[in-house]
Amino acid sequence: MSSARGITTLIASGAVVAGVGLAGAPAALADGPNTPPEVVAAIEAASWPVLSEGDSRWEVSVVKFMLFDFGYLDVVHADEHFDERLTAAVEDYQTDQGLTADGVVGRPTWEALAEDLGLVRRGDENNLVKAVQTALISGYGYDLLLDGRFGPATDGAVREFQGVRGIDADGVVGPITFQALMTPDDVSVDD
Repeated sequence: MSSARGITTLIASGAVVAGVGLAGAPAALADGPNTPPEVVAAIEAASWPVLSEGDSRWEVSVVKFMLFDFGYLDVVHADEHFDERLTAAVEDYQTDQGLTADGVVGRPTWEALAEDLGLVRRGDENNLVKAVQTALISGYGYDLLLDGRFGPATDGAVREFQGVRGIDADGVVGPITFQALMTPDDVSVDD
């Protein structure tokens, strides 16, 4: 009994000493096991965009696709305008997540969205793929078809993006790759 407790303590201590921390482990493990810890730390420290009603930015389209996929919007228009319908959907999502329901997409809401995103990968066909494709197309200029299908072209773009950002290029979009996609001005990797 005390032996099991000792092993648990040792494992927990090792995770903290390794700089991963128990709270950060799921995000770090979701985006390639070989992503350097300093890259993960830099991405996690980056500032998320703050979006609110009246904004017109490509990031708004990403939020729309995600909230549609999660059932908070009944129709999704792939435009970049943050309107009243989106404000109501964001407030509903925030309430369900236990967040302050202010209709503003800031760090707490982005982090909840990133967690709910799960892992988006080759073979997936849904609006979460459209969210990823929107970021790649509008945020980074990738020449992709916005079709919601995570095929070879999207896989290649994700792997290239991950390589540029210093993320282990596994082609899977999890919380780390997603935050890097959504924080283009704050994340840089020295060559």
